[in-house]
Amino acid sequence: MKRVISILLAALIVLGVCGTAFAMNEGERRLVLGSDLTDAQRIEAIEYFGVQDQDVQVLFVTNADERQYFEGKLPDKKLGHVALSSIYIVAKAPGSGLDITTHNINYVTPEMYENALISAGITDAEIRIWAPRPISGTAALTGIYKAYEDITGRILDDAAKDLGIEELIATGELAEYIGSEDALAIINDLKKILDETKYMTDDEVMDKIDSIAADYNAELTDEQAKQIFTLARMFEGLSAEEIQQRLVNMAKAAQKAQSFGETVQSVINSIGEFIKTVGDFFKDVWNRWFGGNE
Repeated sequence: MKRVISILLAALIVLGVCGTAFAMNEGERRLVLGSDLTDAQRIEAIEYFGVQDQDVQVLFVTNADERQYFEGKLPDKKLGHVALSSIYIVAKAPGSGLDITTHNINYVTPEMYENALISAGITDAEIRIWAPRPISGTAALTGIYKAYEDITGRILDDAAKDLGIEELIATGELAEYIGSEDALAIINDLKKILDETKYMTDDEVMDKIDSIAADYNAELTDEQAKQIFTLARMFEGLSAEEIQQRLVNMAKAAQKAQSFGETVQSVINSIGEFIKTVGDFFKDVWNRWFGGNE
């Protein structure tokens, strides 16, 4: 094992940030390390991820990469000035969904990562996120973007990346106020009614956000409500096909919950007129993935 780690550390010196791009295949892997880890911390990360061969491709994420997406949107204390959080991603078979675990991440929960990645169009992977000490974990999302692009050879659309970032920020800041479970629920409830909000005035959408929050006994500040409002309008900017795909992915993620049937039925019922627009395609996808009924 020590010999393997030595080889990997030597490889870190010669590997560039961008590697060869491959089509997405089950089993494709990337190790993305925070660029400011010490050698000892890199060894610790490699051991935690269980990487035991020198063939895994290594990428790096920097604080500058992180700030490209988060600066001005999060307090500076959460961004810091170093990149430490690291990720190990393994591509899974289509339809497998996301399996995310974290270690020493105290701001972003696995569920928050999952929702943000689904919104950005990333799914079907096992992702492990590690840091040497408790930190926010925002650099890890940037690292996942970088790994996904390197594996697929496809650059994620900037709007998709921004959407994932904005959702992570809105959910994270709301979670500090009301708890992560209710914060996730409020954001997901809003996603379910995008077919309605797109035709609402700004004031009507704000009222709807307050109503959803009230269902969870949460009273939002003006700033929190505006942040969620901005997120809703970003979601509405997606095409019908993109919205549908994210709703399907959200329903797939519900398989992990004990309330799978109830959650999925709630998603389907809430889509409303949107389903009428793309109903046949959605039902075909649903039946192929879940074997469900209409």
